[in-house]
Amino acid sequence: MRNSWLAALCLIVLPVNGALAADRGDAKVVAAGEAETAHREFFAYGEWVLKLDRAVSPAMNEVRALGPQWQAAMNGGNFAAVEGRFLPLLASAKRAIADARQKLDALPRPDFPTLELPPEVRTPAVHAEMVRTLGQLDGVLDTFPPVLKALARKDIKATEAALVQMLSSAKAMFRAQETMSGVWMATLEAGDPGREAMKFEQLYFRSASRLMTATEHLSLRRRDPAFGADVLRIADDIDGVIAAGNASIETGQAKAMAVMLELGSDAEGRSAKAILTKSHTAMGMYRDTFAIAGRYSAALRATAKRAGSTALTLQHLQAVMVTFRATREELDAVGTRQAEVMAGTR
Repeated sequence: MRNSWLAALCLIVLPVNGALAADRGDAKVVAAGEAETAHREFFAYGEWVLKLDRAVSPAMNEVRALGPQWQAAMNGGNFAAVEGRFLPLLASAKRAIADARQKLDALPRPDFPTLELPPEVRTPAVHAEMVRTLGQLDGVLDTFPPVLKALARKDIKATEAALVQMLSSAKAMFRAQETMSGVWMATLEAGDPGREAMKFEQLYFRSASRLMTATEHLSLRRRDPAFGADVLRIADDIDGVIAAGNASIETGQAKAMAVMLELGSDAEGRSAKAILTKSHTAMGMYRDTFAIAGRYSAALRATAKRAGSTALTLQHLQAVMVTFRATREELDAVGTRQAEVMAGTR
């Protein structure tokens, strides 16, 4: 649930359209004669991104681990025992979030003036967004204990009310993440494969909100006749993003290679080539992103098909949520690899 900020930062910082002096709005990514300085800042910014990742990853991993634990607990049926087992897991996840916040507070927020970064991806803004995300996760965790307590008491009305609150909190978090994906996307140029990657992020979080709505309907024994069509529409949009993204990779990499052939062999030229090599490598990794998107789209289609042929069940939704979590892990791994390229450690 890192909003793919690792990948987004790489997209924005690396000159993925192939020109070191390419315009991003009115600003220049790297002015003439500054390639060596920019190369040093690329390394430094990449190192900062990896430090940020290391600060928050333990908390994110603990939160992710709660999903399978929760499903197993719900399937067990002994809700009095579930409360005793699950509350310590929640407490551990909340401690991990608190520890991540402390590490973030201690992380310097340096400036990288030569890169002329858009405001949204400067270190203070990225830091603030990660703190906000951790806060949202912490808030979602707070909705679990009332559900557990109501289940243990076999209080149906209280359980339903607490469950609705839990799902509402999760939907609010996913909507916020969808919005932030749009903010990241706005910082990228048309034709940049990163725009398509962030469009997938938007659709990914939109699908999560829709799955939460379906879960709420089923839990409250309500019909949800639009579910299949809604999910198929999202899958269709994802498939369009994949096609456009793969095409933009080919175009962008060809441009980067053409520029590299024109660069000299002096110190500035070598630094510029090093930057473009990082760009070429990181851009190619978006093929992995779009392959992941394809698998997720297929899972959504399968769920929509089940909803059209048989009555949708919570088990069907649980199955696609397993894919949702696996997709997040895979996307984050791609982002980490791209950040490592930017930092010069891969």
